Amino acid sequence: MTIGEITERLIGLKDRHDDLLASEYEAIIEACNLLDKLPRMEEARTYEPVEDRVV
Repeated sequence: MTIGEITERLIGLKDRHDDLLASEYEAIIEACNLLDKLPRMEEARTYEPVEDRVV
């Protein structure tokens, strides 16, 4: 699954659920904003903690 696909699914969840708490709604928006800063076609398969990442 690409980062763009994940973002689109989160937006779909946000739009389909009127029963979200304000904090849940805001968390989805913030997650999408963060994901939008990454390359959309990049595969989102592995998690690499920031402290272990070589920059």
